[in-house]
Amino acid sequence: MKNALRLVGSLIAAAALAGAATAQDVRVLGRNDVVPGAGFTAQWPGSGFEATFEGKTLKATIYDWGANWLNVEIDGVTTQLALGVGQQTYTLFDGAAGSHAIRVTRRTGANVGPTRFLSIEADGLKPTKAPDHRILVIGDSYASGYGVEGADEKCTYSYETQNAGLAYPALLGGTFGADVHVVAMDGGGLTRNYAGDGPTMSTLAWQTLPTGDTAWAALSYQPQVIVVNLGTNDFDASDPGQAFDDAYVFLLRRLRVAYPDALIIGSAGGSLWGKRYTAEKTSISDAIAFVEKEGDKNVRFIEFKLKPGPGRYGCDYHLGKRAQAEAAAALDQEISKSLGWQPMAKSAE
Repeated sequence: MKNALRLVGSLIAAAALAGAATAQDVRVLGRNDVVPGAGFTAQWPGSGFEATFEGKTLKATIYDWGANWLNVEIDGVTTQLALGVGQQTYTLFDGAAGSHAIRVTRRTGANVGPTRFLSIEADGLKPTKAPDHRILVIGDSYASGYGVEGADEKCTYSYETQNAGLAYPALLGGTFGADVHVVAMDGGGLTRNYAGDGPTMSTLAWQTLPTGDTAWAALSYQPQVIVVNLGTNDFDASDPGQAFDDAYVFLLRRLRVAYPDALIIGSAGGSLWGKRYTAEKTSISDAIAFVEKEGDKNVRFIEFKLKPGPGRYGCDYHLGKRAQAEAAAALDQEISKSLGWQPMAKSAE
């Protein structure tokens, strides 16, 4: 992970020297650094693009340092793409002529470094229409699908086992047909990170890209729902005490200023247990109660009560596929109750 972050500077510089890309007739997904007429840089999990096109082929020219993986969904069928080193042109579709839909998103997390989409080429390329529902998730490795495709807690992390497309934010977006911005860093905490170094999510949550220095323009994306799932890395070693409580209340207040009408859900539950988890849950629920007493009636607390058994854990005791689905279901229920959103009808198989 650290190697990826060290290479960020050279990656961005090399991409700039690669030449301007053509205008992108696609809808950019997630929080990205978009340069009009020159493509965009994606780094947050689940970010990418979506479009419709005509014809037999679709190609994308992408610059990467050679570790990120993408999910490439064509007409509802998803395949994996491991990116190579440097600037390469990938054929993402080669098939029958006609109308097609493509959705390309990052499987890997922000820690793996940025990916620059320089150009996307296909006949009749058009951006899809943005949905009415919008969700922002501020989290850590649970939100990025760290190790979700691992067999159980005994395996160790690899790029191949990470899949943001199977994490609770993506599942939540699929349920409601919503756009989802996932702002999450593996090992990220609100007041302290798992590894102890680097900026925390209290800073990164307000940046366009985690390795950049550009502030995110909140008005450019106004979610109706904000999910905050932070605390696991803060409490992993010990209870951080009042510093976490104060930081969480400050985050809630700051989110309310930026997004005055959003439902804000603070959540807890995942891999901690015993006194550490009790302390985390108490701090988060108390922070929610505190801002409620201040007059904010559009905040909620949810505990992810994940069942034991197969699918509970992926690699390194992170959420497995079933646990991710259970977390998403708990959020589905609260959003439907509070906002009246209805799950999208599933198409017949």
